[in-house]
Amino acid sequence: MIPSTPVITNIEAGNAQVFISVSVADDGGSPITSYTAYCFGDTFYFGVNPTSPITVLGLTNGVSYVCAVSAENDLGTSTLSAVSAPFTPVAPAPGC
Repeated sequence: MIPSTPVITNIEAGNAQVFISVSVADDGGSPITSYTAYCFGDTFYFGVNPTSPITVLGLTNGVSYVCAVSAENDLGTSTLSAVSAPFTPVAPAPGC
């Protein structure tokens, strides 16, 4: 079976990037092989990681985004998670 729908447990915006932590209640009997995050703001971005958290790079600082995540195993791909709360990447303060 395919994995159950992921749940986004944490969003941490950074400098032109975001880190998305997820959990999956049921791997469908086959280990999770990767997670894919789909982020929407000024344009579409995605990131793929074999484990959580998922890193999405190339976001525009100061632009609001939302993301959804799918989980994959050898048997297929889950449905997308609920969309995250909006977040905004920001550049670090000068001198940091």
